[in-house]
Amino acid sequence: MRIFTENIIAKIFAVLIASLLWVALVDEPELIETVTVPVEYRNLSSSLDLSPDAPGQIQLQVRGSRSRLNDVSAERTNIVLDLASMSQPSSRTFTIQESSINLPPTVTLLRAMPSQLRVKLERRIYKELPVKVEFEIPLPANFKVISTEIIPAVIKVVGPESRINLATSIATEPINLNDPSALKPLRVHVLLADPELSIVGSAQVTVRLQTTQLP
Repeated sequence: MRIFTENIIAKIFAVLIASLLWVALVDEPELIETVTVPVEYRNLSSSLDLSPDAPGQIQLQVRGSRSRLNDVSAERTNIVLDLASMSQPSSRTFTIQESSINLPPTVTLLRAMPSQLRVKLERRIYKELPVKVEFEIPLPANFKVISTEIIPAVIKVVGPESRINLATSIATEPINLNDPSALKPLRVHVLLADPELSIVGSAQVTVRLQTTQLP
């Protein structure tokens, strides 16, 4: 009997708190919320690339208690699409189902907006682009650039075929000819205009300029 009577006040208090918490959770009303979550693509073949218009996020309308809905966010929830069956350039429509979303327990999916995602895969292509030197405007009036030497003269990039075919060159970051150091060999970055492409290897080149003084 002693085990039941020791610290009786503390035990009664603990039971009371547990009971209040249980009642609060049971009586917590269900709410409906719309959240935006990212789309994750898994098992993409190394020879393929997502088309640039592949959806990056989607809206979900979900129902659950406030405490559970707080766990539904872009940081904790995502939609997973498995691309393992797409081994060649092709298109496929995915219907968004609750099984592909990592929702917290007791939170249910009412609908996804949109309810289907059309995914297109393209060939992943490598291409060497010639580097061209860019200068800050306006150019100095007292001298002229006679020649430029760029090492390396080409940069390899990779990306989806439709975007690679549009790329013809890659520019350096603008060089300020008013800066005396511009007359020395410079290490400068190259800048990709298309965010769908990636540089393979170093993104820096060495630029040597030959100039002449104007009368």
